[in-house]
Amino acid sequence: MELKEIMNSPMLWAVSSIMIITVVLQALVFMRQAFKSAEKMGIPREECITGMRSAMITAIGPAFSPVIVLIALMAVLGGPTAWMRMNDIGAARTELAMSTIATGMVGSTLEAGKLTMLGFIFALWGMALNNSGWIVIGGYSAPQLGKAVGYMKEKFDQNWVKLVMAAAALGLFGTLLSNALIKSGNIVTKNLFAGIVAFVAMIIISHFFKGNQRIQEFSLGLAMLISMYVSAAFF
Repeated sequence: MELKEIMNSPMLWAVSSIMIITVVLQALVFMRQAFKSAEKMGIPREECITGMRSAMITAIGPAFSPVIVLIALMAVLGGPTAWMRMNDIGAARTELAMSTIATGMVGSTLEAGKLTMLGFIFALWGMALNNSGWIVIGGYSAPQLGKAVGYMKEKFDQNWVKLVMAAAALGLFGTLLSNALIKSGNIVTKNLFAGIVAFVAMIIISHFFKGNQRIQEFSLGLAMLISMYVSAAFF
């Protein structure tokens, strides 16, 4: 069989689907446990559904980037592998970078028509091993992080704890934004423009629709979509 036939073979589709089924089952289990915990804490089911709906809408914007990379990966690694990797981790840049590094180790490349069988095998193992570290660290450190948050709530002022959490979130997103704004010491005009548009859109939505709970739920996703469309039209 040729490499392209192997990449899109029924067996590879079947094997890749195991990971997808696992991810879907995990989501269902987490959702079930979340609703149970909310009930014990006295949180109304309507509020849980509202939060879930808001999160789903907000996720539309960030999903555009992985979808674009998914199409690119499908052209060089085949449909099953691209489908599995994007649904497993979803870090599009990481998957693309890791597969490029892995194929380069055996003198191959991801360019269409130039990928060898050995390069494809290395790409599969490279992406799998790269992601395994996240799974192991996340799985083993989650309980300790929960204990740390509980300790902070018991020993420190609740207002300060909230401020620290908010500052951590701002620092995280600020770092992500600055990485997109500055490349090789220079400001990327297109990204700066997109960031400003998103900021203005969020301010407008928060101010003029502060009494509309449904619009507020979708505010982040709407701001991102507005930013992307306006930036694409302008440039």
